[in-house]
Amino acid sequence: MKSIAIVRATDILKIRSTLLEMNRAGIEFDGGPKEINPASVEKVLSRPTEKNYEFCSLVPIMQDYDFSRGIIKALTLYSEVLLIDESSELFSRFSRLIQVLPDLDLPDQPYKEIKKQITALQEKTTSVYLGVFVNKKVQLHTISGKVNDGILRNADPIGVFFEPQDGSSPVFFTWHDIKKIVIPREEKG
Repeated sequence: MKSIAIVRATDILKIRSTLLEMNRAGIEFDGGPKEINPASVEKVLSRPTEKNYEFCSLVPIMQDYDFSRGIIKALTLYSEVLLIDESSELFSRFSRLIQVLPDLDLPDQPYKEIKKQITALQEKTTSVYLGVFVNKKVQLHTISGKVNDGILRNADPIGVFFEPQDGSSPVFFTWHDIKKIVIPREEKG
């Protein structure tokens, strides 16, 4: 790693586009981009910005500062990109952080495709009232693939309050975490 890029934007898709453009132009990353809190970057940089950045990434770069700066200047970027030279004091600070920061989770699809999928999903789905199934046994499937058996204690527009069958502590699942809820059929006697 010979230089570090700080990439900041108001939208994660803008960061994704900027990173793709940098990579296509010949800038080689020394590992994956790392996610960092934009507010903490502003504190370290000690220069307030007018924009309210919601996403920020530290990107270790294999080429030196001058080479990378020349390429970045020629690009049309969707995010703000600050380059840090290897001789800078900030370089040593951020290079230590890169080792412990989590990888930046970038969406795989372009914005237009995501928007189409959301629109199609909104047209197909109808709201389901789960209130009649409160205090009943259900099977809750999460997006991660885990299947939870237990009792549905509450359901609202944010998610469900679920009491696992194994006696562990009750859990609140948001609708983003839930893949599906299976309501077992009642057996006729």
